[in-house]
Amino acid sequence: SKLLAVPALRERYLGYVRDIAQRWLDWNKLGPMLAAHQRLIADEVKQDTRKLYSYEAFQTGLDGPENSLKSFVNVRRAFLLNFTDPTAGMK
Repeated sequence: SKLLAVPALRERYLGYVRDIAQRWLDWNKLGPMLAAHQRLIADEVKQDTRKLYSYEAFQTGLDGPENSLKSFVNVRRAFLLNFTDPTAGMK
């Protein structure tokens, strides 16, 4: 909080956040990488007898209709790209 209280550092930080949102929170870029990771671990998840959620939840968790990682990423990206700094212009 002390670093973000310094206007120049806050602006620099927000610039990094915008850059991350633009470059990496794009589902067209992030989705294929996550799908590859999901395929990589799918068999182990299916065989896990102590998992907290069902295998079906694992399968739909990436880009299913509700509560998916895709919906979270899209909502978060929209928020970050539309964020306006309430302290902008304050001295």
